[in-house]
Amino acid sequence: MSESNLESINIIDVDSNKKSFRVRRTAYKSQEIFELEQKQIFEKVWLYIGHGSELKKNGDFKTRRLAGRDLIFMRDKQGSVVVFYNSCSHRGAKLCRETSGNTRNIVCPYHGWVFNTEGKLLSLKNESGFSEDLNKDCHLDLVKVARLESYRDFYFINYNPKAISLHDYLAGARDVIDAICEQSEGEMIILPGEQNYTVRANYKYLAENSYDGYHVEATHASYLDYLRDSAKGTPAESKFDEIMSTYATAGQVRGLGNGHAVLESYVPSGRAVAQWHPSMGAQFKEPIEAKKRSLVERFGQERADYIAETQKNLVIFPNLVINDIMAVTVRYIEPEGPKFMRINSWALGPAEENEQLRAARLDAYVSFLGPAGFGSPDDIEMLELCQQGLEHTPNEWNELSKGAFTDGDARTLVGGPQDEVQLRAYWTQWDRLMRGVDTLEE
Repeated sequence: MSESNLESINIIDVDSNKKSFRVRRTAYKSQEIFELEQKQIFEKVWLYIGHGSELKKNGDFKTRRLAGRDLIFMRDKQGSVVVFYNSCSHRGAKLCRETSGNTRNIVCPYHGWVFNTEGKLLSLKNESGFSEDLNKDCHLDLVKVARLESYRDFYFINYNPKAISLHDYLAGARDVIDAICEQSEGEMIILPGEQNYTVRANYKYLAENSYDGYHVEATHASYLDYLRDSAKGTPAESKFDEIMSTYATAGQVRGLGNGHAVLESYVPSGRAVAQWHPSMGAQFKEPIEAKKRSLVERFGQERADYIAETQKNLVIFPNLVINDIMAVTVRYIEPEGPKFMRINSWALGPAEENEQLRAARLDAYVSFLGPAGFGSPDDIEMLELCQQGLEHTPNEWNELSKGAFTDGDARTLVGGPQDEVQLRAYWTQWDRLMRGVDTLEE
C-alpha cells in the first residue's frame, strides 16, 4: 500500500465539532498497512533493545529480534555496548543461536569464521584460496546497526542513520523514566528471569491497553476484589475505598510528545518502592515505610510522593511499555504480523534492594503481571476478543473519543485517568509518520 493509497482510505477521522476521534479498523488487520508500518515507522523510530544491567561482564550477549531483524546485543571486551546484525558476513548464517551467554569470540557454526566482540573478522578458518588482503577494507567485519544510544541505561537502536537523537526522541518521557530510576539510590537493574509469550492480536491493541485506565474496573474486577478482601479489618480498608471512589478523577493521562504518553493513577495495590499494602505481609511494612522516608530526604515530599505512590504506565512509541505499578515491568512488543505479536517482559528493581523487598517486588510482579497472574491473562483475553470481533463486523471504526477535546498538539494534551487522550497522542504520531508528515530526522 502506497502513501497515496493510505491517504485515500482515511485511517484517522477527527471531527472536532462532534468531539470524535476514530481509527479505521483496517489499521489493526491489513497486511499492506503492516508492511507500510515497517517502512514508515519501525525503520525510523528508536526501538528498545535492552538494559545495560543485562550485560554485566565483558563478552556477555543477548540475542534480540527487533522489527523483523535478528540482532546481537553485547558488551565487547573493552566494556562498550555494541549491537550487530546476527548474520555472518560470509554466507549469512545466524551466528548466535543461544538467547544469551558470554563469549571471547563469535564463531560462525557453518564454516567456522571467527569474529571478535568488536565485530572484527579474525579468522577464515581455512584461509587457503582467499586473497591475503580480502578484508583490507573491513567489508567482512560484522555489521553494526546504524545508531545505538542509551538513556539511564535503557539502550535503543535506530535503523535510520539520520534519525534525531534518542534524547530528543524521548521528549517528555525522560522525566517519567527519571522518576522510575530514582527508586534506587544507585542503579536500577533487570532482575533474573524473563517472560515470553504471544498474543493473537495487533500490537497496537497492547500498546493502547498498557496505559488505558478506562478498562481497569471492568477487566480487572477480580484483582480489585482481592485487594479489597486482603485489606478488610485493617486501616488500609478505608484507604482502599477512599482511593477507589476517586480513581476516575485523582490521576491523569499525559501526552509526552512524539507519540509517547503516560497514565498516572492511584490504585491501592501496594508498591515495593515505598507504599505498603496488607496483601504484601506485615513483615514488609517497616522496610517499605523506611524506603519512603529515604525518598523524602533525597527528593522532598512532592517528588517522593510521585515516585512512591503514583502508578505510572508509560508507553514509548511505538512498542515499549514500562509499567511502574505494583512492580516495575519492562515490556517489549514485537509485531510479527498484522494479527500476531510476541512479547518479552522483564522485572526492573533497585540494585541495592534487600532480600525482603526484592521478594515483595517479584511476588507483586508475578501475581499481577505474570502470564498466570491477575492482570495479564485478563488483558490478553480482551485483546484477542477485540481482534476476533473486528474481523467480521460491518462497523469500520474504533472510537477513541473519551475525554476533552482542546486546542493544541494532540500529542501533548492532558486528560483524566479514564480518558483516551493518550491513545489519540499515539495515533496522531502514527498517522503523521505513515503519511510522511514527520520523518523524525535531524
